Amino acid sequence: MANETGNTSGHRFWDRWFRERLATIVLLVSVLAVAILAGIAIHSDRSQAKEILTMILPMIGTWVGTVLAFYFGKEQLEAATRSVTSIARELTPDEKLRSIRVTEKMIPRSGAYAVDEDPGKLKLVEAVANLDREKKGNRLPILKANGEPLYVVHRSTMDRFIAKAAAAGKAAAELQVLTLNDLMTDPEFKAKLETSFAVVPQTATLADAKRAMESTPWCQDIFVTPEGSRTEPIIGWVTNVIIEANSRV
Repeated sequence: MANETGNTSGHRFWDRWFRERLATIVLLVSVLAVAILAGIAIHSDRSQAKEILTMILPMIGTWVGTVLAFYFGKEQLEAATRSVTSIARELTPDEKLRSIRVTEKMIPRSGAYAVDEDPGKLKLVEAVANLDREKKGNRLPILKANGEPLYVVHRSTMDRFIAKAAAAGKAAAELQVLTLNDLMTDPEFKAKLETSFAVVPQTATLADAKRAMESTPWCQDIFVTPEGSRTEPIIGWVTNVIIEANSRV
């Protein structure tokens, strides 16, 4: 690695040295050529001097410009590239999020593990086991039969509710039959579940999703629907983790 760095530095030094010497030589040769041609034109036939110089000077100027552009164009391009890269690095997290559509980063409906069971029939212990089996994270979107969003239940929420029921003296058999409906009737969890998600349209950016998330208490999940309505089937799902990962600059 050190040798590669040294070779690169050495190459840049000789490249810069060559360009500097070339610029000097081209300038001196051009001035000398103009002076010689001017002297010849004036001493040979003064009446033709203006016409001769009018023809010769543009040719020399074009040649000088072509040579310098060829050898210095690469350096200018590298400088422009470094400038653009520097500007890109200076983007704020919000500016970066505004440049990304939710449809580019969302988890598509086909790739998410979600259920559309009746909350009164969805047993929490089974739901936790299914999350472990599917290995698609620790959040469970609950949808209506037609695909409309209903809730997002985090595994930590289910674990806490089951632990709370066990601490209250419920037997193992009773814990096995606890449902999402039971969780929803507990005041400690009900409010959080009711605002567990927000919705944005498919034309939204990650910045829009972030604003929707921040304006909804306890919200860490965003569903994407065609028009941004809760009465439409979801087409994708964005989490706070996805937003955070894409906001890094």
